[in-house]
Amino acid sequence: MSEKGEGALQRFRRLMARSLAARLLTIALVSVSGLVAVGWVAHAQFNRQLLTLLIDPEIQSVADNLIGNSGPGLAGELALQDVPYDPRYSQPLSGRYFEIARIHEPDGRLDVQVISPSLFDTIIRLAPDLRQRLTAPNAPRGPQFLDIEGPDHAPLRVIARVEQLPRLQGRYLFLVGVAPQAIIAPAANLVGLAFAAFVAFCALMVAAVTVLQVRIGLEPLRQLQRDIAAVRRGQTERLAGEYPAELQPLTQELNALVDHNREVVERARRHVGNLAHALKTPIAVLKNAASGAAADPDDNVMKQSIEEMEGFVERQLRRARVAARAEAGAGPQAATIAYRTPVLQNLEDLVFMMEQKYDHLKAIDISIEAEGDVTFRGEREDLLEMIANLLDNACKYGKSTVVIRLLPSPQSNGLFEIVVEDDGPGLSEQDIERAMARGTRLDEAAPGQGLGLSILKETVDLYGGKLLFERAQLGGLRARLLLPATD
Repeated sequence: MSEKGEGALQRFRRLMARSLAARLLTIALVSVSGLVAVGWVAHAQFNRQLLTLLIDPEIQSVADNLIGNSGPGLAGELALQDVPYDPRYSQPLSGRYFEIARIHEPDGRLDVQVISPSLFDTIIRLAPDLRQRLTAPNAPRGPQFLDIEGPDHAPLRVIARVEQLPRLQGRYLFLVGVAPQAIIAPAANLVGLAFAAFVAFCALMVAAVTVLQVRIGLEPLRQLQRDIAAVRRGQTERLAGEYPAELQPLTQELNALVDHNREVVERARRHVGNLAHALKTPIAVLKNAASGAAADPDDNVMKQSIEEMEGFVERQLRRARVAARAEAGAGPQAATIAYRTPVLQNLEDLVFMMEQKYDHLKAIDISIEAEGDVTFRGEREDLLEMIANLLDNACKYGKSTVVIRLLPSPQSNGLFEIVVEDDGPGLSEQDIERAMARGTRLDEAAPGQGLGLSILKETVDLYGGKLLFERAQLGGLRARLLLPATD
C-alpha cells in the first residue's frame, strides 16, 4: 500500500475513533453499497432466467424441427424437407440463425451442409476449443446451451446438438441461435428500472434511518453533554436526568467523580485551615514578643522578618488552596466546577479598598470601564487575589491614573479579559521576564520576597487563563488578565 493510501486509512481510523456519527454513516454507506451490489446481481440473474424461460425453449424447438426434417438428398447429401416456419430465419442478419455441419472424424473438422438464409454469406463460428469439446467422440449427449458471438458481433444464445441421422453416414452438429438482446431488452429494461427504483428506495430508507439514528439515537449523548456542562457551570451539583440504560453506568461514574472531586477539595480546604491555625499562633507569639522587646536594630530586623514570614505563609496557603482544587479536578479548568463569581461588583469593591489604602499616600485616580458584567468560573477569593495583585502594583508605581477595563471576549476560547493600566514608568521586555521569575524583585527598596507576580502567574495557570504585560497607552504598564468565564 502506498504512503498516500496508508495516510488515508489512518485518517479514516482516527475519524472512526472520534465520531459515533461517522461510524453510523459508514455503516449506512456500506449497507447502501451492499444493496446496490445485490440489485446488480439480482438483475443479472433475472436476465439469465429470461434467457432460460424465453429463448431456450424456442431454439430447442427449432433444433428438434431441424433434426426431424433432415434427411438424405438426391445425391446422398443432407437436405431439409422443410425449413422453420418463422420468416425471420429467412431475413438476412435478423438475429435468428441455424446451421447444420457434418463432423469429420477423427479431427473434428466441420463441413457446413446447410445454413439459414438469415446467415446470408457467413456461418456461425465456434472457438476451436469449444468446437473440439462439442465434437469429441466422448462428448456428452443432449443439448448444450452456449453464449457466443454472433455473425453481427452481438451476443448469441445457441443450442448445440450432435446427432446421427438415419440413412446418413457420420455425425452432424446442429446449431440454432437467437440474439437475445431484441427479445429480453424490453423486459430487462423494465425490470432494471424496477430494480433501480427498489434499490434507490432502500438506499433512501437506510439514509433516513441513519439520520434518525444520528439525530434521535445520539440525542441522549447530547443531553448528557448539556447536563455535564450544567454541572461545570455550577447550575447543578450532579447528573440527575433520565438516561438510557446503556448510559446509566457512565452517569454513575461521572457522579462518583464529581463527588470525589468535591470531597478532595473539601479535605484540602480543611487541611489548609488547620495549617493556617497551626502556623498563625506561633507567628503571633513571635510577633508580640518582638513588639514588646526593647528598641534594638536587631529586634526591628526580627520584627520585619516575622511580618514577611506571615505574609509569605498567607500567600502560600492561598496558593495551596487553588493548587489543591486543580489537583483534585485533574486539569486547569476542571478545578472550577460549581463556582460562579460576578466580576464587576468585586472590581468596584477592590477599587474602593485601594482608594482607601493610597488616599493618604498619593493622589491617584482609579476608574473602571466595563462593557458589561461577566461571571468568573472560580472562587471569589482567588479572583480578588489576582486582581488585587495587579491593581496594587499599578497604584504603587502609577503617577496619578489607573484604569481598569472589563472586556467580555467571546473570541478568546471562553475567556474574559481584565486590563489594568497605569501611567507609571512601565517595564521593558527584559524587566517583564525578570518580574515573572520566582523571587526576583525589580524594586529592591520595597519590602517583600519577590513572590507576588510568580504566585499570581501560577494561580492564573491553574485556572487555565493567561497573564500578559504590554506597554500601556497611558505610558506605563498594561497588564492583561484573561480568565475563564461561565457559559
